[in-house]
Formats: sequence, structure tokens, C-alpha cells
Amino acid sequence: MRRLAQPAYRRPLLWWSGTRLLLVLWATTVLPWFSHGSEIGDVALYRGWAELMQTGTYPVHDTQWQYPPAAALVFLIPQWLTHLGLSYILAFFLFALVADLAVFALLVAHADRNAASDGVPAHLGGVWAWIFGGFAIGPLLLMRYDVIVTALAVGGLLAPARSAKVRCSVRGALLGLGAMVKAWPAGLILGLPPKEYGRRAVIWAVGTAFAVTAGLSFSMSGALSFLGGQSSRGIEVESVLATPFMIAHWFGYPVKVVHQYGSFQISGPGVGAVASFAELLTVLGLGIVLWWRLLRFKPRAWTPALMYDVALTVVLVLVVTSRVLSPQYLIWLLGLVALVFTENAPARRATLLARPAQLVLCCVLITQFEFPLLFGEVMGGQFWGTMLVALRNAVLVLACVLALRALWNSGPADPAVPAEDEAGLARPAAVAQPTHGR
Repeated sequence: MRRLAQPAYRRPLLWWSGTRLLLVLWATTVLPWFSHGSEIGDVALYRGWAELMQTGTYPVHDTQWQYPPAAALVFLIPQWLTHLGLSYILAFFLFALVADLAVFALLVAHADRNAASDGVPAHLGGVWAWIFGGFAIGPLLLMRYDVIVTALAVGGLLAPARSAKVRCSVRGALLGLGAMVKAWPAGLILGLPPKEYGRRAVIWAVGTAFAVTAGLSFSMSGALSFLGGQSSRGIEVESVLATPFMIAHWFGYPVKVVHQYGSFQISGPGVGAVASFAELLTVLGLGIVLWWRLLRFKPRAWTPALMYDVALTVVLVLVVTSRVLSPQYLIWLLGLVALVFTENAPARRATLLARPAQLVLCCVLITQFEFPLLFGEVMGGQFWGTMLVALRNAVLVLACVLALRALWNSGPADPAVPAEDEAGLARPAAVAQPTHGR
């Protein structure tokens, strides 16, 4: 955190502080903001779950409960803070704001380390992406717990520690905890370093996930109830798979929007079959990344930048093929995009995914137009709302395809880029690194 006080980082800190102050004022209705009720609803739901969890049970009878066991900690921490005299909603906002600040500080520290390694001024592209991307997402950034999961994922990928072994242990522990909070950080292990350090991180990830799950299972009943929660969900109206149905609705296709399992889903002929097909698409996309890792990946070419590229690719696959694509999912992508942008410094150019990251950032910047501003039109299948979602989804699909292609085509290294060892620690020798996909 001391880095934030340095003159080079004061301007980003001031911009982060100003934009987040506005978000807090909008979130708490000190300043008026459109559709506040649509945003605050989930925090009220979290409060009800936290009150139930204090009695020693998960909300297993609530169809909206579909989260891994460690999500309970995210909801309970604000509840414990209410003993300080705060309301649950304000406590949750502050918790989310601390997670947001943690991501900001991690990105600044990472840019500073890269600058010291390269011998040039810090490249703050990723820091600015997080500042303005988070602001573009709006008060939703503080009104959902996804920023907290993103902080765990970014912290796991950066794993700030001097010792290589400690660094990899921290990386695995944070990714394992993140996976038990909201599943998707588990996919980030596909980009971990090879050999000893990667194995160490995986062991810590699995061990942490098991320990947290075991502890929560002993202390509360229903910890594993989430395993069956996702199977009955349909296609959410904002998802990629819903877009063809919503456009077909203009031409008379019998599709309607219904509220089930905590989201607005589409209902009509063929929807169930496509929902089942979504899981196959997810397996296919992740299978491509796994195939690349097992058969095409060159251990000597591993760098932290490649790990961030793999992370962004994996999460793009998960988001694009998911039956649900809520606006807060873009918070996940934004954190990974910021890491990729940090590696795209003029003196570094270590990333494969500069262009897909730029496409994702464009999608992030229109988030508030899609929700909540035009969400009524989206649910009603009206032109502007449907077209905005369709355009965003098309860009996300394009970014996903480009990311998979760049990863698949990653070739011999560019010796001009400073190399790093398997733990992600800088070393002066110029050895193999991945190039931009050809």
C-alpha cells in the first residue's frame, strides 16, 4: 500500500477515490441514481441468507441459493460488522469497496514491479482500465459480491510474496478459496507454472478448498447443497445463447421471459435443448485450453503474462458458454483484462491477448446501458435493448474466439522481452517467451 503514496501513483489514486466516492453515494442514495431498487435487491437477499446462516444452516430450501460453501463467509462478514453499528447494506458496500481497493493496489504494485524489472516508467494501462471499467459498471460493482471473488482471483494470480515457494503457496490458497466462493477461479489453474511451482500451487489450491469446505460442513448443515442448484437453471435473457431466441421473437417465435431461480430466463420451444447444449460448449471450450496445455504448451515459454492470458481465455469461455450472463460477470473479466493490459507495456508486450482484452473492455464500458438503463427493453424483447445485448454478446464471442486462437497459435519466444522464472519472479536473462499469436 506504500506504493500508492508515491508521486507516480497519486493521480490514479485520486481518480479511483473520486469515482468510488460517486459509486458509494449512488449506492447509498445520497445522490439520486436510476433504478436503485433493481441494484439493491441482491444485497437484501444476502442479508436474509446471512441471518439464516447464523443459525447454523445454509438456505437449502431457497431456489436462488446456488453458491459454493465459502460464499457463506462473504455474506456473514457484513453481518458480523453490523455489531459495530453499521447496517448490513452499508457494511456490505464497505466490504466490496475494500475488495475493489485491494485489486487497485495489487495492479499498481504489479505495474511498479514490471517497471523496475524493465527499467522504464510504470505502465498503468491495467490500473486505468480497472478505475474506469469499474466506474462504467456502476454501483453494481459494490452491490454484488463478484468484486470480492475477483480480488481473490487477482490476488492469487499476482501472489505478492518474495519467496518463490511462499508465492506459489499463496497463489494456490487464494485460488482455492476463490473457487469455494464462486467456482470460476478454479479454472485459472490451467495457466499455472509448470513443474514444481505449479504442482505446489495446485496442492495448496486443493488443500485450501478441502479445508474450507470441511470446516464449513462441520459448522453448518447443507454446505454441499449447491451441487444440484445449477442443474435446473434455464437460459437467462442476457446470455449469449438467449440472443438468437430474443431476435427470433421479433419475427413471431413464441418466446417469453419468466423469473425463476433468481434470474430472468427465457421460455419457449427449443430452449431446454439449447440449455443442455450449453454444458457441452463449456466442455469443448475448456477442452481446447486443456489440450493446448497438455500437447502444445512449451514449459520453457511460461511467463506470468501467459498465465494471465490463459486466465482471461478460460473465463471468456465460461462466460460465453454459460446459461447465465449477468452484468456482474463482467467484473470477473475486468480484473483479468487489467492484468493483461499491465503486461502490454510498450517495453514489455508480453501478452498474447491485447486485442481480445480491448474488445472485452468495450463491453464493460456499456454495462450500465444494458443494466439497469435498458433492462426493461431487454426483458420485453424490444429493439434497442435486445440489439445492445446482441452486440455485446457478439463482441464477447469474438473476443473468446480470438483468445482461443492466440493461445493455440502461441509459438517460439521473443528474446527481447525480459523473462521470469516459474514462480513469476523477474530474472535478468532473456530466454524464451510466448509471442503474439500468429
